[in-house]
Amino acid sequence: MRKTIIFTLLGFVIGLAVGFIITVAFFGPKMAQAMFMLQEAEICEMEDAAVQAYHNQPNEVAIWALENYIKTLNKLKEQRSSADVENPYLILSPAQSLVLTHARLGQLYKKMGHVEKSKHNLEQAMSNIENAGLKVIKTEEDLIAFINRLDEKIKQE
Repeated sequence: MRKTIIFTLLGFVIGLAVGFIITVAFFGPKMAQAMFMLQEAEICEMEDAAVQAYHNQPNEVAIWALENYIKTLNKLKEQRSSADVENPYLILSPAQSLVLTHARLGQLYKKMGHVEKSKHNLEQAMSNIENAGLKVIKTEEDLIAFINRLDEKIKQE
């Protein structure tokens, strides 16, 4: 009788362990993908808020929002750089977002008379152009014209 109870409990514990391992192996990657997607959705909302600040708030507020967005993107890129996949992003395109955000920051700093900061941000934007796949943009003037057209479309909506 004791042997039966011991073997039953042992079988139950082994079954739980094997079931747990199989469940984690099967659902683990899906859970990670879902968590990455939720994280990226929050970052997309942050980008939208930064762009809204750029259009509707004082320059200082917009600069703060855009710089925080850049910090968040850079942190995300650093976190996902160790992934052994070609594209670790599900929703975002950090290179494109960095180009647009640095260009907007460059324009804001130029409006405020901070020439060096404006130049630095425009250089940062241009350095990300190739990674972003924006091959139509060759010069800073092209970039600024692109941003102005994009912002006009956003204002019209």
